[in-house]
Amino acid sequence: MNQVVEFFRKPIPREHFRDLHAIPYDKLKLWGFELIIFDYDNTLAPFGHEISHDVIASLQKIMKMGFKVAVVTNASYGRTKALRSKVPDILVFARAKKPGLRVLKLAVKTLDVEPSKSVFVGDLFFTDIIAGNRLGMYTILVEPYPGVGFILSTLTILEKLSYYAVLYTFGWIFRIGDLISPNEWAKNIFDVNYDRMISKGIKLFVFDMDNTVAKWRAKSVDPKVIRFLQNLSGRANVVILSNGNSPALKSLKDKVKIEVVTNAHKPLTTKISKIMKKYKVTKGEVAVVGDQLFTDILMANLSGLYSVKVEPISKDELWFTKILRTLEKIVKPFTKEKPSIRVDKNEWESTGN
Repeated sequence: MNQVVEFFRKPIPREHFRDLHAIPYDKLKLWGFELIIFDYDNTLAPFGHEISHDVIASLQKIMKMGFKVAVVTNASYGRTKALRSKVPDILVFARAKKPGLRVLKLAVKTLDVEPSKSVFVGDLFFTDIIAGNRLGMYTILVEPYPGVGFILSTLTILEKLSYYAVLYTFGWIFRIGDLISPNEWAKNIFDVNYDRMISKGIKLFVFDMDNTVAKWRAKSVDPKVIRFLQNLSGRANVVILSNGNSPALKSLKDKVKIEVVTNAHKPLTTKISKIMKKYKVTKGEVAVVGDQLFTDILMANLSGLYSVKVEPISKDELWFTKILRTLEKIVKPFTKEKPSIRVDKNEWESTGN
């Protein structure tokens, strides 16, 4: 069963963005990635055209963030002449014959980074994404540059159509699996290494309320939880984001000076976006902690945030939540392990569910 799942997962990227400028590199840095490998044609530059100044500036900015950067392309070495002249520190590996792995393995080995700490960014899922997934890299699909001329424009359209054909047939199952996959699995809110998160740049912690901080329909919050939130709020910003309006929320607000947001409608991202704007934090500076995959974790992933899934405090829940718990059990085999800042370098592959 697992072999069948992995076979169909191969062409599915972990994330999908409009272009390389839209990728949240601060989040990738937080997650511990060290190397970013880009495809060239239609990822960094339109096919047959030189690379633009804004792409060059983005690559230089990424390198200044501390990432190692390389290009692995099926094209000839000469095609990347402009890139190499403007950013000579970027290594280029040409004629890679992706989805073959020989050249991609060479690139990772040359730069001395494990595949699990590497990101592959490309525009073709049948070459770039399959190659990256086969090697165990974190794969990101970007939309190809618009084609110039009738033939290239047609090829670009066919490329996009083929992607959507895969995504909306068997691919959506794996996409959902990725969207409900947390970065960490923990027993409860006390089992999370907040000190490490803060040391890695987390400035805002967003907690679910019901069955995460307190039991569903509880009238008060455990004193131990109160002390925990008081302590944490002295080191970082803390917000309670709840779909409900639990009676315990008033008790919590009276005892802990933290913001409480109700009727959040998770997994919708409207409220979390407003919170991030209010606290002036980036995606790489927020961590979401909750007990539900289809609300808390899904919202976090849709927003591009770090997430921690804790076990529910109680089995006493709303009827609709019980339905979601059943769905969680069904889709859990399709969840995928993600990098965790809870562990040291090269350890995250051994953690998770």
